[in-house]
Amino acid sequence: MSWDDVRAAIVDACRRLEGEGLGQGASGNVSVRLPSEGRDLVAITPSRVPYRALGPEQVLIIDFEGDPVEGEGVPSSETLTHLAAYRARPDAGAAIHTHSVYASALAVAGQEIPAIIDEQVVVLGGPVPVAEYGMSATEDLARRAVEALGWRQAVLLRNHGVLGVGRDLGEALDVVALVERVAKVYVLARLLGQARPLPDEVVELEEKLFRMQHGFPVTE
Repeated sequence: MSWDDVRAAIVDACRRLEGEGLGQGASGNVSVRLPSEGRDLVAITPSRVPYRALGPEQVLIIDFEGDPVEGEGVPSSETLTHLAAYRARPDAGAAIHTHSVYASALAVAGQEIPAIIDEQVVVLGGPVPVAEYGMSATEDLARRAVEALGWRQAVLLRNHGVLGVGRDLGEALDVVALVERVAKVYVLARLLGQARPLPDEVVELEEKLFRMQHGFPVTE
């Protein structure tokens, strides 16, 4: 894909986030790792531009130091977290940060999402952990986010929201959508009196399947 194609895909992704209730206004941010010979580059949404007004030409191209390569404006305030995710996860081709309601509520409560449905483990890699608090737009947040993310596809950012990664943009969108759905199921199940996790042996098997699908070492 050309840079223009990637920019257009990012705008479409932002519209999907807003349409599915995963983002509102300028809340959250989206990035894609760009294939480039000899240089690591990222396309990322600009800071404080509402999704409804975002055009492909406003999506910036930056390097792994956060320096601009193409485009005008200021890259997302969470650029450091996106770049940290790409450095820590060579398999990640896209990253999305959302402030979706149910997942954010659990992040504020400091409660991880345990492995409660099969799809969660197969797609996300298991429970969705909570990263220790780091102030927004800081290296501290970026470091703590990727430490908690590990080899899984999503992490709750304490008192903040969600970070999800995928091998491509479509997968990253599916990840953050699933996190919100599972968060909602978990909250509602607890309101009904009990949220029972999957059996340990099922989680272990499905985590192995996830690792195999994503090329991570499978532990015995």
